[in-house]
Amino acid sequence: MEDVAVCWFRQDMRLSDNPALSAAASHQHVLPVYILDTKSPGTFVPGAASHWWLHCSLHALNQSLGGKLSVYEGNPKQILADIVQRLPVTAVHWNRCYEPWSMERDTKIKTILIQMGIQVESHNGSLLWEPWDIKKDDGTPIKYLHHFTGKAV
Repeated sequence: MEDVAVCWFRQDMRLSDNPALSAAASHQHVLPVYILDTKSPGTFVPGAASHWWLHCSLHALNQSLGGKLSVYEGNPKQILADIVQRLPVTAVHWNRCYEPWSMERDTKIKTILIQMGIQVESHNGSLLWEPWDIKKDDGTPIKYLHHFTGKAV
């Protein structure tokens, strides 16, 4: 049986020192994937300048991967489920994003993939400490005001 791991590239498109890519590389084969998700972000959809940066970054990443990057547009939950049903995928790896909408989406995706029998791992690819590990002296998590909504998160 083949052992294919999907490395889901998101905000972090570096090859060196990439925890998700390193974990995926421990499998026999790596399928590098990028999914343009324009629905989940809601009002936080990137603008034109961000799309230009994304285009250039995806082009450079694809070149670095020898033309092996698979690019999709749509719902990541549906796209990843389709990929693991069609291919001999045993694992999916990604570096965490910390926006509330992203964390909610990723939790749902992780649950669905695990129910499908897929090993799923998210990795800390950008922070020294995870937000849930940082506590105040009384043991409660630090809260901050979201700069767009003004709500404590």
